[in-house]
Amino acid sequence: MKIKPGFNLETENGQTFIACDKSINPDYNASIFLNDRAVFLWKMLQNGNTTKDQMLSGLLEKFDISTVLALDDIDVIIRTLRENGILEE
Repeated sequence: MKIKPGFNLETENGQTFIACDKSINPDYNASIFLNDRAVFLWKMLQNGNTTKDQMLSGLLEKFDISTVLALDDIDVIIRTLRENGILEE
């Protein structure tokens, strides 16, 4: 899985959100804000073909969270990105 071209992260007033290049997708107008763990997963997905197992390992290494919470974070970001047409399978 990876992020489709034209989608990037932006930070404003301390909040990180997904921004879209309107020349690529003029109809995109969702507001999706990300917490620190979601930003970490986004960066993994931006780097290229990332698997769910790699995402789990990365979260558990970087953050002091349980496997259950990490898997929930992964499921939420994958579902959110799919629903908004941001994720390339």
